[in-house]
Amino acid sequence: MAETALSIAREKAAGRGVDADFVVADALHLDRLGRVFETVLDCGLFHTFDSDERRDYVAGLASVTSRSGDLYVLCFSDVGPDTGPHPISQEELRAAFPRSGGWSVASVSPDRIQTRFDAQGAPAWLAKIERISSQD
Repeated sequence: MAETALSIAREKAAGRGVDADFVVADALHLDRLGRVFETVLDCGLFHTFDSDERRDYVAGLASVTSRSGDLYVLCFSDVGPDTGPHPISQEELRAAFPRSGGWSVASVSPDRIQTRFDAQGAPAWLAKIERISSQD
């Protein structure tokens, strides 16, 4: 599945003239990448984790997101009809990225996630989260 998704993403990026780097990694051990990115995208992964996994995932995201870098999270929302599996409340999303952990939630807005089970997409949150110094 990951290789197919990466292939599609690479083709789309190339077709749009976007210089992007796509890699396969264990989402709960992102520190093993040994790399840091200015922009990190999570499209439909955050909501799959339970609270302990979510803590580890966010720590891993911190290890690969540069200071002043941006993280974008698109996850299933708990608002509205026909929510996707494992919907997340806006409060849960915000709480996962505390200022004390070096994060600042810049915005969370309603959106949709394209899915196989709903042609119109499922209710989602789109969050922009900035990586800051935990002393800020």
